[in-house]
Amino acid sequence: MNSVLSDLLSLTSIISPCVVFGTCCFFLMKKSSVEAILMTIGSGIGLFITIFYAFLMPLLMAGQNLAYTEVSKYYSIVGIISFIASLCFAAGLLILVINTVKKQAVVHNHFPKSTDYNHD
Repeated sequence: MNSVLSDLLSLTSIISPCVVFGTCCFFLMKKSSVEAILMTIGSGIGLFITIFYAFLMPLLMAGQNLAYTEVSKYYSIVGIISFIASLCFAAGLLILVINTVKKQAVVHNHFPKSTDYNHD
């Protein structure tokens, strides 16, 4: 019973990356744009890294009795890949926010203001 509970608790770390990746895929299907592509790539790599950290790395360490130096090499490499994936996602999110703010400014400028009317 304790093993089942610990397995279920280890799955909770993968829920958030799955939701983010699914949302990015949905956004990419609806609007194929640079920001959607960057966010999908970043979140997809992030999901794979979460799976690596949560499931594959413990199996690899247990199965091969790796030394600390070997384990730290793997974590360093995966950390660099994770950093690049986070940069991709952040760049896509920044582009999305900038484009959204620009669109709102354009729409906002189309509405008449109270000073636009001639009160003569």
